[in-house]
Amino acid sequence: MISKIIYALFMGIIGAIITHLAIIFLLPGLSANNPWSLIAESADIGEPLRIDDQLSADNQNLFLDPLFEASACRFDLSEGTMHITAQGDAPLWTVAVYDTAGTVLFSANDRIANSPDVDLAIVNAAQLRFARENTPDELAQSVIAAAELNEGFALLRVYAPDSSWKPNAERFLETMQCEFLAF
Repeated sequence: MISKIIYALFMGIIGAIITHLAIIFLLPGLSANNPWSLIAESADIGEPLRIDDQLSADNQNLFLDPLFEASACRFDLSEGTMHITAQGDAPLWTVAVYDTAGTVLFSANDRIANSPDVDLAIVNAAQLRFARENTPDELAQSVIAAAELNEGFALLRVYAPDSSWKPNAERFLETMQCEFLAF
């Protein structure tokens, strides 16, 4: 009888742990206050969105490093390949591609790119196959990021180590362009 009670308590504790973990992992996807919702409400597809201090303060789940300036761009690959470019003088830039749940699908920085400028193409499987077989001139020097889902967003961050670099970072982000390429 005692062993059955211990077994029931043990199974109850295991069940409670599993339930709590499931809730923790499901919360970001169920939250109305997530980065995807903020970007979807604030900018159209293909429109760069500058993420400033006010925008990040309005969204509790948008945690950004204070040493970086950032812009985001929504995409829908059913409309074509998303081509993101930016240029300027920056000590370091990073770009990450996220799905609508906020999962990082791809990440790159200026150290792996062919130039100090951002030149990124986000493609789905069909577009990737085409780009590999018949690379268009627009994508000849681009870093290619494959996404399994059609919708998502890209976040471009520029390092500004101190206040003297902030204008350079802002100018870099002002040059950000998000355009669809149709093949």
